[in-house]
Order: sequence, then C-alpha cells, then structure tokens
Amino acid sequence: MDVNVIILQYGTARLLEECLPSIIAAQEASLNNVTVTVLDNNRDESAENLIRQKFPSVTYARAPINKVLCSFNDYVKTLSDEVVILLNNDIKVDRGFIDPLAECFRHADDIFFVSSKSCRFDGSYEGGRSHAFMRWGIFGSDNSYKGADPRIERKNITFAAGFGAFDRKKFLELGGYDELYLPGRLEDADLCFRAWKKGYRSLYEPRSVVYHKGAESFRREFGISGTLVINFRNTFLFMWKNIRDPQYLLSHIIFLMPRLLLSLLKGKPELFLGFLQAIPLGSRALKERRCEKGPYARSDKDVFGIFLSDNYTAEKPSNDFAVSSHACCHE
Repeated sequence: MDVNVIILQYGTARLLEECLPSIIAAQEASLNNVTVTVLDNNRDESAENLIRQKFPSVTYARAPINKVLCSFNDYVKTLSDEVVILLNNDIKVDRGFIDPLAECFRHADDIFFVSSKSCRFDGSYEGGRSHAFMRWGIFGSDNSYKGADPRIERKNITFAAGFGAFDRKKFLELGGYDELYLPGRLEDADLCFRAWKKGYRSLYEPRSVVYHKGAESFRREFGISGTLVINFRNTFLFMWKNIRDPQYLLSHIIFLMPRLLLSLLKGKPELFLGFLQAIPLGSRALKERRCEKGPYARSDKDVFGIFLSDNYTAEKPSNDFAVSSHACCHE
C-alpha cells in the first residue's frame, strides 16, 4: 500500500531530531511503499534546515498557518496515498510499527482509523486502546488500563487517539479535524465519533508500538489548569455539536448546574471556566450540528453501547447492532 507518515512539527527541532531516525528506520523496514513527511507548523527554519542537512530522504512541507492538528487537513488533500499515519514530533516508533497498521486497511473496507499501542519514553503503557461513555450528562473517553492488563496486548476496537493511521479518503470525507476545538483537545474524539456513527470502525493494533513523550508543548503554553479548562470547554462543544439522543441531552441539561456548582464548591473551577469559554462558541457548534449530514448507520446509543463490553472484537461481527444500547458508565 502507499503509506505516508506525516510528522507535525512545532517548537524547537530538538524533539524532531531525536525521534525522526526511528521513523526512517521503520520506513526502511516496511514492505509497503512508505513516504516520510514533516509538516512544519513553525515560522522559523530550524526544522527545514535540520531535514535538508541530516535527513534528505524526508519530504518537507510547511503549513501556511499553524492550526495545530487541523494543519493536517489541507495537506492530506494534496496526497494520493491510501493510508496516512499522522504523528506528533515527540513520538519514537518501533522498527516494525508501520505494516501492522497498513494490514488492517487491506483486509476490511470499513476501517477508518487504527491506533498503535502507545508507551511513554520509559516503556510504560500510555494508551491507544480507548473507549467512550456518557456519565452524568457529559461525554467522556478513557484510554487508561491499570497495571499489566492483558487487554492492552489484544487487538480490538478503539474510540480515538491523537495520532495513528487513517484511511485517507474517509478522513477527507469527514472533513478531518474540526477547527472548532482549536487550540486542541477532543478534535480526535469528535472525528472518530462521527466516523463510528457513519458506520466505520476504529481499531487498536498492539503489534504497532510507538513511544510518546506527551503534551510537552500544551503544558508549557497553558499549564495544567489551563489545559483542563480547554478540555472542559471542548467537552461542552462536543456535546452541543454531536449528541442527538433525547435521553442524553435531557441528562446533560439536568446535571449541568449541579456539576458546575459542585466544581466551584470543591475549589476546582476548571469545569465552570470551561463552560464560560464554551458559551461564545456555542452558536458555531450548533451551526455545525445543523450542517452535519446524515443518514447515520449508528445512533449515539449504538456507538456508546459498542464500548460497554470487551466482547466486541476487532473482527467484524455478523450483526453490528447486536450490542447493548445503554449509556456507558463503567470504569
């Protein structure tokens, strides 16, 4: 298959210089036709100079403006590759990480996204396998599995991840990452949720392993509290844009004020501040909601119900809708 590994570069070239050699080694080890590209969100020339001098086999492209993950959208439109693997510049990879991802697309035509097993630089598990749920009127997703949970070593479905492999045509069909969520957080969940509702699937492939330094630029720019505020703001925008089930919406309305008040009483105002920041963007979220085109192969409850049970496997079931349709509140 034609595969393009695209690394989004931002900040200093230090991380890129550290991580890029592992990606080039994976390119050389792959049985697929692989291109490695650096998409530069910077305005300085440090990354370009690094690539020209040390990594001449790598394609270099510069985004017109920095749209964080949304910078991928326009660049992917210019490509003809069947699969695009979208990565951050703080990711190292195992030598064999490409082919297990590409293989998933070769054997099924409904695959939208495939996530690698993501570890921290020290080798401990970080994520990649994730699930989604509705709890107390609000959307959530989680990719944490405690200890040596055997589930992290099994191929299965996943909900979303900030990086991984996409079917390029399906990525463009859904419009890529939504700029509503800039500067970031939940744009990946939004994209994968819409894909699940359209009838596509997202998989977790633990044979593909990456090592992620993780959120360095976000923590540096916004701090822990500021990042939480953005996360909550975007959670509200996700709800207002995407959730259509009457029961979920009623639950959202009923629990909204108690949750906001409780966050203030507990001295954790990030939820309340996130709500205040979401309000000015609410009309935009609702406009996108009206413009979102059906029909949908799955309802909201169908999607969340899929993640209620680990009995749903990566193999395509004979009856995709023979799953629980109750709201997911586990873990």
